[in-house]
Amino acid sequence: MIKLSRSAVRQTLVFGITLLLGGGLLTACGGGGEEQDIVQAFFQASRFNDRTTLGNMTMVYFDPAEDGIASRVSVANVSEERRRSLRIRELQSQLEGLQAEEQGFFDEKKLYQDENADAILRVMAAEQDEEDVARGDEEVQEAWTEFVDREQAQAAAVSEALLAVRAESQLASASVYDPSNPVSPGDFEGEQMSKDVTVTATVTKDGNSSEETMVLTIEKVELQGPEGLIEGRWIITAIE
Repeated sequence: MIKLSRSAVRQTLVFGITLLLGGGLLTACGGGGEEQDIVQAFFQASRFNDRTTLGNMTMVYFDPAEDGIASRVSVANVSEERRRSLRIRELQSQLEGLQAEEQGFFDEKKLYQDENADAILRVMAAEQDEEDVARGDEEVQEAWTEFVDREQAQAAAVSEALLAVRAESQLASASVYDPSNPVSPGDFEGEQMSKDVTVTATVTKDGNSSEETMVLTIEKVELQGPEGLIEGRWIITAIE
């Protein structure tokens, strides 16, 4: 049997401890902490289909009946945080401009309609019967057709702008939601952050278990308020 000197034993112990610490550090760099708490809470609530808890932390679901039950969930990696400026106020301003333009158009259309009501009715009746309009009503037909086309285009533009505001506000509203202290994200400047969290888990479905890897995207906002920073909570927005 080979005997080691005291100095060799010390060196061996130091080397072993260094490896253990190094392994621990590598594990920490892979993920954990805040992200581990988030994913564990998510999959725990998903196991019992606890929609109240899930409603405060996610926009997507891991349905126990369809997706299975995840256990032994562990964070393997967390991506670098991505940041971008929120555009709620900008998009809201664009929407308000389009709505004002639309209202001006409605006023213009109403005035024309009031001045040409009889001719417009004759035109509409002829079109419904698939007949040619009277020669004297052709100019009204052309103008009224243009009004109808403009109305449809402006309604589509307003609808698109409204959807853009809602899409930009959805995450922000969820992230800062607090019934005891309501906050309107559109009143503030701010940033939206996102990270991808890679997790491994044992997923049991229909009596069968398998090891799976999933990537959860988590996002939150930070708003600059008159009294300081308003920090939202992380919301799970995607699972792949």
